[in-house]
Amino acid sequence: MCRHKTRPIRGLLLLLAAISGPGWAVTRQPVEGAAGLRLLISRAYQALEAGDPEAAERQFKEALASSPDDEPALLGLAAVHESQGEHLDALRLARLAAQHTPQSAAAAAAVGRLLARVGAVSDALQSLARARDLDPDAVDLYLLSALLIRDQGRPQEAIGVLEEARSRGLEAPELEEELALLLVAERPLEARRLAQQALERHGERAGLHLALGLALATDPGSRGQAVHRLEQALELGVAEPGRVHLELGKLLLEAERPSEALAHLEKARELLADSAEVFYRLGAARRAAGDPAGAREALARFQELNRQNDRRQREALEVGTALNEAQELAKEHRLSEALERVERLLREHPEDARAHNLKAKILFSLERPQEALAAALRARELDPGRVEPHYLEGMFLMHLGRPADAEKALARAVALDPRLAEAHLLLGGAASKLGQSLEAVGHFERALELGVDSPALRLGYAGALESLGRLEESERQLEAYRRLADRPE
Repeated sequence: MCRHKTRPIRGLLLLLAAISGPGWAVTRQPVEGAAGLRLLISRAYQALEAGDPEAAERQFKEALASSPDDEPALLGLAAVHESQGEHLDALRLARLAAQHTPQSAAAAAAVGRLLARVGAVSDALQSLARARDLDPDAVDLYLLSALLIRDQGRPQEAIGVLEEARSRGLEAPELEEELALLLVAERPLEARRLAQQALERHGERAGLHLALGLALATDPGSRGQAVHRLEQALELGVAEPGRVHLELGKLLLEAERPSEALAHLEKARELLADSAEVFYRLGAARRAAGDPAGAREALARFQELNRQNDRRQREALEVGTALNEAQELAKEHRLSEALERVERLLREHPEDARAHNLKAKILFSLERPQEALAAALRARELDPGRVEPHYLEGMFLMHLGRPADAEKALARAVALDPRLAEAHLLLGGAASKLGQSLEAVGHFERALELGVDSPALRLGYAGALESLGRLEESERQLEAYRRLADRPE
């Protein structure tokens, strides 16, 4: 059973405000005792596992109404949102759990996993490293960290994470599969040995056969064994069969078995329809199998895919150049020209989130806030894991006098980046306008902690303190406001 320290009343109210929203419909009656709370949370998790997220959400919220900083309830409600694809709402709740229980590996892991889901990989890796420090025996944390690092093109670091897990005596078939697969390119003999040993320990597993087959394939004298292992991986249901069919096609071509190679490469073509390498190998296999017309067709597709790849690379360079040009124009206060450049870019690349984001900032500078808001919303739709569109949306909504909507957008920004001081400043202003003085004080204090200060912040802070009856503190903030306001530019 988890223990929780008593929290100051301001923290409790802040948390209640953070988890309140349109869907908050439970009666705020205390659950009878700690045992009743644990039972309620247990039932909520059972409902979630049974595929009833509505019941789970209702019960988790009932638990939080009674105990607002309860980590299992916060993480459970986060899991409900995650199951419904609401990853930023889930992240916000996971961060609250981590804030209230900073020594919880489960909370840090949830934050890391959700950051990875929204594409904030660097921050995700930091949270997962923190979770590993708190729970060094959790195999899944090493696995997820290694996979994220691998996908960033840093295989040696990924290997290091998995080897650290093994050095701690941790054993799991998934861990050894991933380590063996990573070692194939770097240390194939070691990958071969590890995969063989893991198969003896864990029995038949597709990933281990795949790793062993790929390791064997690096030795020309072991092609026959490699083919056998890769075929076993397919039979057992390997995760990416298209890649395995491609590898088998290459091996069988090298072994001068074109008919068998062709069968695998045709299957790879179905599964990897946009892979240039598949069509190149397919062309070679068709030619070797006596089908020159089919070979020409495959090689023509190979050339077309290469041209498409080259075109995408050129377009990416052109987009980057156009964005830089527009930004330079904006810096020179040539806003109309900057806007025209961005709009021309968007006519050619309407799905580019960065262009919509820049357009939003230019339009706001041109005092066209409604259009700026529309551009920020489009940028957020296209790239929801990026902080800036959420922040801009909140800022524009505040300017348009919509603090309740602004609060939601800014909460998403802070979920992605808790150290975004400007978002805390705006959240303080939104909370003040909504009559949530305790929440406003918390956000103003956090903005100051993060290094933001201004006359507007001090004035808003003073007003929130005054509304709470904390008059001496309010007067100190007014004095700070006067000092800042009188400071020469």
